[in-house]
Amino acid sequence: MKLLLENWKTYLDESLILKGGPDGWDKYTQLVGEAYLRAPNFEEKALSSFKAMIPFTQKMFKRVSVKVEIEMVPYHPYESSEELKQDVKKNKRMKVSTIDAQHDVFDNITNAKFRAIHDYLSHVTALKSRGTEFTLYGELQAYNVHLKTAPPKAVPALFTEVVGQVCAYYANGNKFAEQKICLLDNFDYYKIGMVDGYNIVNKQLIKL
Repeated sequence: MKLLLENWKTYLDESLILKGGPDGWDKYTQLVGEAYLRAPNFEEKALSSFKAMIPFTQKMFKRVSVKVEIEMVPYHPYESSEELKQDVKKNKRMKVSTIDAQHDVFDNITNAKFRAIHDYLSHVTALKSRGTEFTLYGELQAYNVHLKTAPPKAVPALFTEVVGQVCAYYANGNKFAEQKICLLDNFDYYKIGMVDGYNIVNKQLIKL
């Protein structure tokens, strides 16, 4: 835990980093996850932000494809981020699942392409090529990597797709929630840890 939080200094304003524990990242995960689970499956106001992710995804996929061979497969290919990293290192190849890719805005291939850039930029090359893990903290680190490349209009949708979904997974008893076209308005998309109606005191969330 300590090492993971130390690594976050590269991506987050240190004054906003939360502690582990019930009033820190656990509380943040609960608040984001519950907001995602409560949100409607489709919001018209979210549509433009999700559509802005499409050209971003196409552009970044082309860049990643130059670096590594991407193989689309009808199964989940890796049990851990280490398996993914070793496949890229040894074989110059990265497998990307095309299953569970139903989405109201992205077609299946676009959704798989987003997974590809997410995995390569975040789980393989982030943190000076140490990559991030397939964990809550790893996914939140991954989101901060994406922020450096995503167009501002796409950021609210990116938050829903990455932070919202991973927090919902933990808030939902380690079960994946349905992909939604919605915006999670009460959270700062750029300063992870900040929540409307809460202050951060001693790296813990305190309700106002």
